[in-house]
Amino acid sequence: MPTKVTNSSGQSSGTEAAAAGALAVSVKDLSKTYNTRRGPVEAVRRSSFDVRRGEFVALVGPSGCGKSTILKIAAGLIPFNEGTVMVGGEDARSGRRDVGIMFQAPVLLPWRTVLDNVLLPMEIFGLTSSEAKDRAHELLNTVGLRGFDDKYPWELSGGMQQRASLARVLVYEPGILLMDEPFSALDEFTREHLNVELAKIHETYGRSVLYVTHNIQEAVFLADRVVVMKPHPGEVLDVVDTNLPRPRSLDVLLEEETTRLVTGIRRKLYTHELKRGRHGD
Repeated sequence: MPTKVTNSSGQSSGTEAAAAGALAVSVKDLSKTYNTRRGPVEAVRRSSFDVRRGEFVALVGPSGCGKSTILKIAAGLIPFNEGTVMVGGEDARSGRRDVGIMFQAPVLLPWRTVLDNVLLPMEIFGLTSSEAKDRAHELLNTVGLRGFDDKYPWELSGGMQQRASLARVLVYEPGILLMDEPFSALDEFTREHLNVELAKIHETYGRSVLYVTHNIQEAVFLADRVVVMKPHPGEVLDVVDTNLPRPRSLDVLLEEETTRLVTGIRRKLYTHELKRGRHGD
């Protein structure tokens, strides 16, 4: 794991140059307000955290706390009002090829086979070759889709479609993965097994990951650090180091330390809600 360069609040320390070299994603004092028909809606307020290179960071919090907004900003998909967001040492608004993005829906093209769907980014980037096809086959094996290369999306279950989507994101070897609740629509058993596969992929390929979820147990299982968001508007409530050993298997979910971490994060959120209720914040 890269050398730690953030303090206990998740904010950068040391010189900007040193931090930029060690960080995959850097969010500083980020604020975002949406303009709606009913007036401005503040989604994110003065939020700061980092994702170090090779690190898996999860953003967790209740619906409406700005998790997906932050991820879309990091992906360069939407603008923001204040602060800075750096991805791979460059302004997120500049866009990058070495960033893979995965959303809740697999968005596979129904007229293309699984293999052709996985190869789509390579075609877009003009990188088609026999080596690319070999890598696509390798990734399909890695995500548990051996033998499904010539199937079509409508022939796959929801979990299998997400496995294909994950292979498609990885095929062009992005250094940074931005994932927005990719397994939220799946049943609990399928989701847990895909979490194990994702953990293995992270451990094998060493990608930097920013992962959005509202599932605290999932966040603790997958991440090196969990950024806990409080709602309306979203702010960073705390950054929790999981310190769980790797590699991670389903057995980790049954360990006392996992339960302690999940309970601790839940208590932080509940305590904040109680205080907000008392003070009308």
